[in-house]
Amino acid sequence: MKLKKIILIGLLIIAASCSKDEDNNNQNLLGIYTETLPFSETHTLNFVDNNRLILNARNSTEEEFIYVLRGNIIELTPTRDLSQKWDLQINIMSSKKFEIQNIFYASIPEDPDPLQFVTFEK
Repeated sequence: MKLKKIILIGLLIIAASCSKDEDNNNQNLLGIYTETLPFSETHTLNFVDNNRLILNARNSTEEEFIYVLRGNIIELTPTRDLSQKWDLQINIMSSKKFEIQNIFYASIPEDPDPLQFVTFEK
């Protein structure tokens, strides 16, 4: 009887730790985030749903992307040209703050500093 209880407790601990890992890997970024670094309030990212975001620039330019989060990588595909795809590093600090590899120069392969990050906050 004691062995069954120990096994049951062990299984519950394993199940609980697995669900916590999944929650941390699938942080919800829904909503509008505003650039805070390197330039404050220049751009916004609107995570409309779990696979679509809209990038808005101060000059009213709007670009829509399909996105997929895989660990610390966000895969972006512009809806205007589904043949293009960019994998950018993303560091999610919380549900209200993250930094993303320079999204504005993703299509310029000769960017001299491709790992420059842009910070966004809710």
